[in-house]
Amino acid sequence: MNRADLMSLLPEMILCGAGIAILLLDAIAPRLRRSFTLLAVLSVIAAAWGASVAWRTAPGSSFLTWGGLLETSGPTYALSLVILLATGLCLLASQGYLRREGILAGEYHALLLWCAAGLLLMLRGTELLTIFLSLELFSFCLYTLAAFHRRIAIASEAAIKYFLMGAFVSSFVLYGIALLYGATGSTRLVEIGPALASAEGIPIGASLGLLLLVAGFAFKMSIVPFHAWSPDTYQGAPTPFVAFLSVAPKVASALVLYRLLDAVVAGGVPAAIEKWTVVIAALAVLSMLVGNLLALAQRDIKRMLAYSGIAHMGYLLLALVVMDRASLMPVIVYLLAYVLMNAGAFTVVAMLYGRPGEQHLISDLAGQGYRYPLLSACLAICMLSLGGIPPTVGFFGKYLVFLNAVGDGLVGLAVLGVLASLVGVFYYLRVVYYLYMKAEERQPEGLLLDVWGRTAAVVAALGTLALGIWPWELVQWLIEATAR
Repeated sequence: MNRADLMSLLPEMILCGAGIAILLLDAIAPRLRRSFTLLAVLSVIAAAWGASVAWRTAPGSSFLTWGGLLETSGPTYALSLVILLATGLCLLASQGYLRREGILAGEYHALLLWCAAGLLLMLRGTELLTIFLSLELFSFCLYTLAAFHRRIAIASEAAIKYFLMGAFVSSFVLYGIALLYGATGSTRLVEIGPALASAEGIPIGASLGLLLLVAGFAFKMSIVPFHAWSPDTYQGAPTPFVAFLSVAPKVASALVLYRLLDAVVAGGVPAAIEKWTVVIAALAVLSMLVGNLLALAQRDIKRMLAYSGIAHMGYLLLALVVMDRASLMPVIVYLLAYVLMNAGAFTVVAMLYGRPGEQHLISDLAGQGYRYPLLSACLAICMLSLGGIPPTVGFFGKYLVFLNAVGDGLVGLAVLGVLASLVGVFYYLRVVYYLYMKAEERQPEGLLLDVWGRTAAVVAALGTLALGIWPWELVQWLIEATAR
């Protein structure tokens, strides 16, 4: 262990240390609980600074530390900031909800910070067992946070469903690692590709292992047919936490999926590359179609956003059908856009619905655009961005993904993605229609519209608009970062 190793772990150490400090303060000074959100947000900002320091001090394009187990590079740095952004928005959105429901405690903030640390570790892992341990670290935190509202039966039900399916997926991932190790003799991603290239064709064990790993991370990304957990979990879990659950694990899992597919490409076996291209294309098509069609039938806004998230991961997979370094830039832009618009939408939903144990009907938003103009405007902006309507960053993200697909010769898939996106516009605009064009049916009760939640909503909405209107500086920075 040397100084470079410690510096590379600076953001994770800050997050873990802050979580421990908040737990200790909760035990010895419970009167400070209302300040935990501020402490947690400051620790996230400090972690972002730590990630910046680690990236600036990394020599070369891809700096390996801890014996080659962790990587510090432009893509890992950019996506680390995206995960920390999602964490900060969730923390800001959670304060009012936790106070309103009487469950404000340090465990919530500590678990969320540890979850972010696990995601950052998985994002930077270059070895399968390291990735698996990171996966388990943040998964345990997610299971607990999903059931954090212990007095509501639907929250416990959501957590149990998520835990049981997640446990099966963990076993798939571990078994896939074992099979891949048996076929290649290594668990390091950089060595798996050459091992596959030296073999005569792809061994059956390696193919099965890769398939199990893809299934595991497709589960975390809510990709069809591994999506069944997301609508029930999103509906029952605390809404501010869903703002995090719906975006952050998908960010880290997308990069791991990219690394796995890159190992297949590095193997250089044309038949294997063609086979996995067909697999990813099929997953993309299924996710786009199933996600959008099921979202059309939803009347609960949380379930609608859950199914729309499945469709968005289908759009994202279009950039990974043909694997090359150029795919990283549209993937990162799309993930950033998805974090801003989806987390922003769930933040507003958390404040405008005061009955966590009941359905969050879209019809309950009728007339709220005039009662709560600021929050409704933020929600409308997020809905327009999710629908891919300019000048939002959601439109720009889809434009880059579809453009990348066309450049790779996948014109049919790009056209299908555009058509599926048009279907999505209907149910997103339905929310805006209820906000501004339907008369109010009943006055909301039991709401707590605190400054923290308003701040999160405004940051998400302004970020969605700003990056949609002036995106090119971001794109230029990402081009430079992904080239390192």
